[in-house]
Amino acid sequence: MSNESRRFFSIIIFALAAIFALSWGPGSSGCTKSKDMKVVENVATVNGAEIPARDFARAYSQQLGNMRQQGFPAELAKQFGMHKQVVDQLVTAELLSQAAAQRGIVASDAEVRDVLFKQTDFQKDGKFDQETYVRIIRDYEGTTEVAFEEKLRRQLSAQHVLKIVEEGVVVSDEEVKAKYLKDGDTAKVSFVKFVPTMFSDKVPALKPAELTKYAESHDKELHAFYDTNKMTYFIPEKVKARQILLRTSREDSDAKKAEVKTRAENLRKDIVDSKKPFAEVAKGFSEDTTSKDKGGDLGLVDRQELAPGFADAMFALKVGEVTAPIETPIGYLIGTVEEKTVPSQKEFAAVKNDIATQLYIREKAKDLAKAEAERALGDIKKGKALADLYEVDAKDKKDKKLAFTPETKPEVKETGEFNSGADAIPQLGAAPALSKMIFARKEAGMIDQVVEVGDGYALVNVTDRKPTSDADFEKNKEQLKVEAIKGKQFEVRDSFLKSLKASAQVQQNDAVINKIIGEG
Repeated sequence: MSNESRRFFSIIIFALAAIFALSWGPGSSGCTKSKDMKVVENVATVNGAEIPARDFARAYSQQLGNMRQQGFPAELAKQFGMHKQVVDQLVTAELLSQAAAQRGIVASDAEVRDVLFKQTDFQKDGKFDQETYVRIIRDYEGTTEVAFEEKLRRQLSAQHVLKIVEEGVVVSDEEVKAKYLKDGDTAKVSFVKFVPTMFSDKVPALKPAELTKYAESHDKELHAFYDTNKMTYFIPEKVKARQILLRTSREDSDAKKAEVKTRAENLRKDIVDSKKPFAEVAKGFSEDTTSKDKGGDLGLVDRQELAPGFADAMFALKVGEVTAPIETPIGYLIGTVEEKTVPSQKEFAAVKNDIATQLYIREKAKDLAKAEAERALGDIKKGKALADLYEVDAKDKKDKKLAFTPETKPEVKETGEFNSGADAIPQLGAAPALSKMIFARKEAGMIDQVVEVGDGYALVNVTDRKPTSDADFEKNKEQLKVEAIKGKQFEVRDSFLKSLKASAQVQQNDAVINKIIGEG
C-alpha cells in the first residue's frame, strides 16, 4: 500500500491531529501481526476501558521510524521518553471518546461514510468498493467492518468534543492588544559568549601550599559545594561479576528462544552440579565477544552497567552463587558474583582538595572570561565589529539537530527573532537584565557594556529592533485577532484535557510496554 495509505489509518483511528500525530497503517512496521502479541494484552486501562497493546506497538514503531527519518538515532527514544508520550496520546484519545459518549455527542453515519468513501485504498476504478474495504479491514485490522466503523465513529465524535470546546472561545479587543504588546515587541541580536570552561586550561595549577591556603580560606564554599553535590561522591554497591551470554533477537521464534534457554540451563547445570569452573564454561560457550576470552569477567560493576533484570538477579546473589538464565533484550544471561562491595560515601576530607581545585579553576577562569570580554568591548568602542574579532558560527553548525558538545571558544552567534514576552533569550537562556536592556532600545545597536549571562559573560549587538506601535496594531488587528483566538483555543483545549485526565482512573501496564519496546 502507498505511504498515503499508511497515514490514512492514523487519521481515521485517532482523528485527533490537533492533539498528536501518530502515523501507522497497513504495510508499516508497526502494523504487522505479531505472534508474540496476545490480543488480550493491553498497555493501559482508562476508566476501565482497555487500550490494546497492538495500538501502542503500531504507534511506537512508527514514531521510531519518524525519528530515524529526521536524523535522530532510535536509541534516543527512551531518553526522550517517547514511549510515555505515545501512551499519553492513546490515553488522551480514549478520554475524548468517553467524553463524547458522556455528552451524547455521536458522529453521524454520513460523517463515517464520508471518511470511508474518500479513502482511495477502499476504491476500485475511482469508486468505493465494499469488497476491497472488507478485505483491507479484515487483513490489516483483524476485525469486522462494524467494529472498525464503530471505532472510527468514536474518534470522529471525540473530534466534535474538541470543536465544541474551541468554538466557545472569544477574545476582546483589549486581549488582542495585550497579546500584541507582548508578542509584537521583537528583536534579533548577535552575541559572543565568554564562559569559564573556555579559559580553564589557561589557569595555572596551584602549588600544594597555595592549594592548602585556598582551601582554608574558602572552607565555607567547599562545604556548600560538597553538600550540594553529595551524590557525586557516592560510591554505589558493586559486584565483581562474570557472565555467559547466549544471544537471541526479537525476531526469533518462541521455539528458537526456548532452545537457547535450554542450552543456558544446561550450562548452568555444568557449573552448579558438575562443578565446572564458570570461567572455563564462559570461554567455551559465551557469545559475548567482549568478555568471552576473559572467562566472562566483567570486573567491578554497579547496577547501571547491567541489564535491568539481570542486575536485580546479580545483586541478589551471595558470593559464589550462580543465577538462573535471565532473559534480556540481547539474549539469555547467566552470571556469578565473586566479590561484593557495600555502598559508601566519600567523606569531605577525602575530596576537599579536589573540590578546592575545581572552585579555584572555575573562579580564575571566570575572571579570565570577563577580562577577555572587556578587552573585546574596548576594541569595539574603537570601531571594531564582533565579526572582526571572532569567528562567525557556521550556519551548518547551527542547523545541527543535536548539539551536546560544550562551547570551546568565543564565537559570533545569532538568536533569531524573539519577543519581549519570552521567558528566555534563544541560545542565551533566562537573562532578565539583558532582556530589559535589549527592549529598552528603540533601534538596533551595540549594548556598550559586558553583560553577565548564566555562569559567564556576553557582548551583545542588537541587529534588528521592531517596537510596537498603534499604527502597526491597527494595520494588523484582524490577523492578530485570529492568532489571539488560536492561542486562547489552545489554552482552553489544554485546560479541558487536563481536567479529563485529573478525574480519570488510568492504570498503566508497564510490563507489556517494556516488552514491546524491548526492555522486558
